[in-house]
Amino acid sequence: MERNAFYQKLDRWSFFYDYFAFLDVGTYAADQLFIQHQVTVHFVREYGKPGCPYRIVLCKVRKRNADRFHAAMTELPDKLRLLGYADYLEVCRALWENVERLRS
Repeated sequence: MERNAFYQKLDRWSFFYDYFAFLDVGTYAADQLFIQHQVTVHFVREYGKPGCPYRIVLCKVRKRNADRFHAAMTELPDKLRLLGYADYLEVCRALWENVERLRS
């Protein structure tokens, strides 16, 4: 599993798609970044906890568009910080550490 601070590439085999999981907010701040970078993202599932502003989003991206997806995702923490979510990276780190701990 490819690991970043705020999103992960999932180990799922496909000829045409790469699968990812990332943290977003209820207003879907990442959508505008995907539009700016002209990448089509197919959203598979979303998980949220009541009272928490963050949601785990599972999606798939065509392999040929993966570089554009990565470029859009690198801008997401800065955008969320500007929107007032100062603890975004800390929440992401804690989430992915818990996932790794549960997997082992």
